[in-house]
Amino acid sequence: MTHAEMTRTDLTVDKRPSGVVIVSFAARSKENFLTSEIIDEIRHTLEELKNDKSVTAVGFMSGKNDTFLSGADLHELIKLDSREPIYALARKGQSLFDLIADFPKPTVVGIHGACLGGGVEMTLCCNRRIATSAPETKFGLPEVKLGLLPGLGGTQRLPRLVDLRTAVEFILSSETVTAERALEMGLIDEIVDVQSLPQRVEQLLCQLAKEQKEGKFQPSSKTPQALLEEKQASFFKMMERSIRIRTKGNYPAPQKVIECVRYGLENGIEKGLEFEANAFADLAITDVSRNLIFLLFTTEFAKLSAASQAQRMGTAKIETVAVLGSGLMGTSIAHLAAANGLKVIIKSLSAERQQQAFDRLKHMLERSDHKASASSVALLVERVSIAEKDEDLKRADLVIEALAEDIDLKVEVLERVIPHLKAGCVIATNTSSLSVNEIAARLKTDHDVVGLHFFHPVDKMMLVEVIPSTGARKESMAKVLSFITDLGRIPLAVKDSTCFLVNKLICTYILEAARLAECGEPINWIDEAPGEFGMPMGPWLVTDEVGYDVAYLVAKSLEKAYGDRFKNPRILGILDELNITGKKSGTGIYIWDESGKNTGFNPRIIPACNVRSTDEKLLPEKAHELAERMILPMVDEAARCLEEKIVRRPREIDLASVVGMGFPPFRGGLLRYADRLGIAYVRKRLEEIYAQSGHPRSVSQYLINMERDGRTFYSRGKESDEG
Repeated sequence: MTHAEMTRTDLTVDKRPSGVVIVSFAARSKENFLTSEIIDEIRHTLEELKNDKSVTAVGFMSGKNDTFLSGADLHELIKLDSREPIYALARKGQSLFDLIADFPKPTVVGIHGACLGGGVEMTLCCNRRIATSAPETKFGLPEVKLGLLPGLGGTQRLPRLVDLRTAVEFILSSETVTAERALEMGLIDEIVDVQSLPQRVEQLLCQLAKEQKEGKFQPSSKTPQALLEEKQASFFKMMERSIRIRTKGNYPAPQKVIECVRYGLENGIEKGLEFEANAFADLAITDVSRNLIFLLFTTEFAKLSAASQAQRMGTAKIETVAVLGSGLMGTSIAHLAAANGLKVIIKSLSAERQQQAFDRLKHMLERSDHKASASSVALLVERVSIAEKDEDLKRADLVIEALAEDIDLKVEVLERVIPHLKAGCVIATNTSSLSVNEIAARLKTDHDVVGLHFFHPVDKMMLVEVIPSTGARKESMAKVLSFITDLGRIPLAVKDSTCFLVNKLICTYILEAARLAECGEPINWIDEAPGEFGMPMGPWLVTDEVGYDVAYLVAKSLEKAYGDRFKNPRILGILDELNITGKKSGTGIYIWDESGKNTGFNPRIIPACNVRSTDEKLLPEKAHELAERMILPMVDEAARCLEEKIVRRPREIDLASVVGMGFPPFRGGLLRYADRLGIAYVRKRLEEIYAQSGHPRSVSQYLINMERDGRTFYSRGKESDEG
C-alpha cells in the first residue's frame, strides 16, 4: 500500500488509499506547540482537505514519541504587551477550532503523549477521541496555574461534553490525568495500546465516513448542554464563594473561569467564545499571569540546565544511591529515590535502627502507591536493600549522609565508609547550616564532596540546594544536579556559606517577627499579617513546622558567622530555655494535638517572653505595615546574597523564595516584588524599619548602589550576573 504523503513545515499530511487523511503534528522543536504559524498552517491544510472531494475523513495524530500537543507557545504570548493582540491571537485559535468543530467530514483524533492546554481544546472539536494507554499519555488544562484560562474554547466546549462539575473542577485544578481517568470523565471515547493507535484511527475514520455516506453519522457521541439549569446556578454560587475564600482575590483566573462557563451556558457558545477570548486577554496582561509564567520559565530553565550540563559532561546517570541515617530526613530521601526508580541502600548507626528504617521505608512505599497492584509495590520495595556491613556500599554511585546536624558525627561516619566506596562515587552531606568545604577538608578524600539541602517535608518541598565543595569536579556536580531532577525536584546550585540561601531568608523572616514582638506588636497579628500578604504561613507557624530546635540552631549559626547582620533577639533565647521543639513534639510556639491541628498559642510563651496577643481585629493597613516589616528585610538579605555570589542571578533567588519558602507565586518572587515597589521605596522603608526595630542596622550597599545607578534587580532587557 502506498500513501500520498506531504510534509509541510510543522505538519505531515498522509492521504491513504481508503480516502482518509492523517494530519500529524511534527514541529521542529522538541514539543508540538500551537504557534501563530502552525495555526495558519493547519487552517490552510484543512481548507484544502475540506474542498478535496476525494477526502472522506480526517484524523489528527502526533509525529512525536511523547507529546501530542502541548498547547499555546507561552514565549509568543509573553512578548505581547497589550490586550488587543492577545485577544486577536485567542480569536485566531478559536477560529481554527471552529473550523475543526464544523468540519463537514468526520474527524478523529489519536492521542499519544502529553495533551495539554490547547491540545485538549483541539480534541474537544473532533467527532471522536482515542488515546493510548501509555503512561506518557496525559491530559490537562494547566492555564489557571499560570494565571490564565483555557482561551481556545475550553471553557465552552468542555462543559458541553462532560458533566459540568467535572469540567469546572478539571479546569480549576490545572492537574493532569491519565487516559483511564479521561475515559471515566468522558473526555475521550476509547483507549488502545500504542501499536494499535494508527490502525484504530484509520478504522474509525473509515467507519464514520461510511456512516456519513449512508446518512447515519452522528457528529458527537454526546448531547450538547445548551441552557443553564437551576441546580447549575446553585453550583456556580457555591464555586464563586469557595474561590473567594481560597484565593483572597490574589488570583483572578479561577473567578474568570466560572464567569466564562456560566456566560456561555446562558448565552450560547458563539457569544461564550467571544467572552472567553476577552477574559483570556484581560488575564494575560496582568502582573499575576506574567509572574506565574516567569516562574514556570525559571523552573524549567533550572531543570533543563541541570540536564544539559550532565549531557555536556558526558556523566553517567546515578542508578544506586546509599543513604546513611535512619531518621525522618534519611528515610524520606530514600523513599523519594526509590519511588523515582533508583536502587537504594540504607545504612544506619545500629542494626536495630537499620531494620526499623527499612520497615518504615517499606510502609511509606506501600502507602504512597496504595493504588498500585501488589506486584508493582513489591517491585518497588525490591529496589531497597540494607547494608549489613560497610562493604555493601561499594555498589553506590552516590552516598548521601543524612545524620544529625553535628559535623563531628558526620565526619566520623563518612570516614568509616569511604574506604569501601568505588572510584567515582560522589559523597553528599545533607546539611542545612554546616560548611561543606569544612566537611570535605576534614575527610581528606579523593571522592568529590557536595552538600545537599533537602527541605522538610521532603515529599512536598520541591527545591534542593546543591553546594559543591571547592575541590569537587564539574562532572560530579553535573551528575548530582541531574540526580536531583531525576527525583522530580528543582536543583539550585548555591555557593558554600553558613546556612546557604533559603535558610538565610527564612531566618531573616523569623528574626524580624521576634523583633516586632519585642516592640509590643501582638504575636497573633504578627502571624496573621503575612497571610494577608499571601504567605502560606506566618513566622511562628514556620518555626513550629521546621522545629524550634532546628530554627534556633540556624539562627545561632548565622549570628556566629555574620554578627549583627543576624543578631538574635532576646526572646529566641527564652524560647530555647523553655525546651520547646515545635509541631513534631506537640509543643512549640503553638500547642498541637495528636492529629497535627494547631490548638492555639502555647500559654507559657506570653508571660515567659513578655509579649502580648490581642482580640482586636487586624485591619488591612496594619497588616500591610507588619508584612512589610518582615518581608522587606528579606529583600535586603537577598541583595547581600547576590553581592556575596551565594547565587548569581535574581531569578535564582525568586525561584528559591517561592519554591523553597512559600513566597506568594502571584508576586513572582522576592526580587520581582521589590522591583515592582521600586528600589528607592524599598531602601527608604528599610531605613524606617531598621530604626523602629530596636536593632539599628544599615541598608546593604548593594541596594544603595542600585538606587544610585537607577537599576532594578531585573535591569531592562536582561539580568546581569550582579543582579
